[in-house]
Amino acid sequence: DLSDKSVTILDDYLVPNRALLSRTVEFLSSTQRAATLLQRDSPVILHLEQTLSKYASEVMVSELKASKRDPEFQFYDQSETKLFAYNVKPAVFDLFLAIAVIAYLGTVYLCVKSIPHAMTYLYQMKKLKSS
Repeated sequence: DLSDKSVTILDDYLVPNRALLSRTVEFLSSTQRAATLLQRDSPVILHLEQTLSKYASEVMVSELKASKRDPEFQFYDQSETKLFAYNVKPAVFDLFLAIAVIAYLGTVYLCVKSIPHAMTYLYQMKKLKSS
């Protein structure tokens, strides 16, 4: 029965420490964590390594560097950048362009569809001229 209050899921030493969690969240939220700013001796890396070492037996810090030739991800140097917004063409242009494309494709479809009728007509004309 899960509603029984006497059942404990976590032992005393496994229960999360709220004070430690709040200090860790406060520290991480007040420190810059941009990938370009993190070095091996960064306070964020050292804090996470120290905290994880308390609860895990094998903690290892490894550096990940992007391949210069074919990077799978890209880090940007600037932590702040400007957003540029431009005026774009109105949606009416897209509507007219869509109508033009549909009319073109419809014309091509009808031309291809009428090829057998045209061939029959030409064959009959050739038959009338030869007789």
